[in-house]
Amino acid sequence: MKTLSITVPDHLAERIHDYVRSGFFLSEPDVVLAAISEFVRRNRVDLMERFAREDIAWAKNEAHAAQ
Repeated sequence: MKTLSITVPDHLAERIHDYVRSGFFLSEPDVVLAAISEFVRRNRVDLMERFAREDIAWAKNEAHAAQ
């Protein structure tokens, strides 16, 4: 497990605190972890596709350079 320290704008910190105060989350770190987890889940395929496109472009460049 890794510990990260973040700084957020006051208005965002207040919204995070609202989720905790309402009982939706137990702590502010739980809110942040849920948000990051959702972001990673939603963008995982896009990231993999980007890496695949970069690998294909690299392979094409290598093939052209070898000719």
